Amino acid sequence: MEYFPLGLAEGKAFCNRAQERKKLQSNIELSRSTIVTSPRRYGKSSLVLYVLKELQIPYERVDLFVTLDESTVAKEIINGVNNLINKIITKPEQLIASMKEILKNVNTKWLIGTDGITVELSRKNNQDDALAIRDSLIILNRILEKKEKRAVFFIDEFQEIGVIANAKGIEGAIRHVAEKTKNLSFVFSGSNRHVLESVFNDRSRPLYMLCDKIVLERISEEDYVNFINKIAQKKWGGPLSSTLYRELFALTELHPYYINLVCGRLYVESTTSPTQKDVTTIWKKYLTEEKTKTAIDLSKLSLIQKKLLIFIAHGQKTGLTSKESVRKMATTSGSVIKALKVLIAKDYLYEDKNSEYGIVDPLIASSIKHFFLSDELI
Repeated sequence: MEYFPLGLAEGKAFCNRAQERKKLQSNIELSRSTIVTSPRRYGKSSLVLYVLKELQIPYERVDLFVTLDESTVAKEIINGVNNLINKIITKPEQLIASMKEILKNVNTKWLIGTDGITVELSRKNNQDDALAIRDSLIILNRILEKKEKRAVFFIDEFQEIGVIANAKGIEGAIRHVAEKTKNLSFVFSGSNRHVLESVFNDRSRPLYMLCDKIVLERISEEDYVNFINKIAQKKWGGPLSSTLYRELFALTELHPYYINLVCGRLYVESTTSPTQKDVTTIWKKYLTEEKTKTAIDLSKLSLIQKKLLIFIAHGQKTGLTSKESVRKMATTSGSVIKALKVLIAKDYLYEDKNSEYGIVDPLIASSIKHFFLSDELI
């Protein structure tokens, strides 16, 4: 078994998130819509899918990461509705009878076809995308009502809807069903917090105040130690040292993806109980492997944005608009403020409750400190 996956964490590879799991379970049981947010690779999808499997409730996951426009969003959502309907109704005769009865009361242009025990909803070519989404979700909800069943519709990477042309139309179509249903729970997740804040917190948007929010933070040191030591006991016959954990947590900054990356390599490469040195070696090797990718990523930023990352990576987390900092960066305080806002919106930076800035991705922070001199980066 893979205990430290870099993709979805399932079964025994899933670490803690007890409070978030409890809250999401409760919301689903109450048919309360939920938005799960965090930076990329924090385990949003793993959390939702883990809870859904725990609840043993029919669900469908729609991933919008590769959608380009309103039409492709509609296609993905309607395909998801088709898949979920076929999980709910398994007998052909029930399928046909149920659909005929339900469609009598639905003002839409749907074509129903059967292939074995499946159903496919399709629409006329001239039907509006938002209306097609609304009508497909209405049909799904009415089937659930008739069958007296409950289900979950999970839309992943939901921020992609927020940036397309007719976003409000699609959001309105979803709200039309989500705010009325008692049988269908909606779960949304996404990593672009700036876009998601606009979608769910802007009074002018249809999904305003629709959802309960779950914000994934980094898992605690204590939870990681307990989780990893159980695996270490099986693999090496005992817990790992406190010095190893200090190095692991310092380098990865408790970022879930990088914790799994380092621990996964330790698990595969270490024949005896690993040490702090093994952690350092793996991390430095990984920085080297990703150096070109990191440089390309940083090259897309403006001069002042790169300067800010350098300052923060080297420990200056406050006072970035002070006269001394502005002088060192050869810019103006207004430019610094603007650049900070852009970096936060793009998830390069975060600002904590103490008004201190930090770099979201520890790979970027470590790479700046280890490989890039100021004149190389800027």
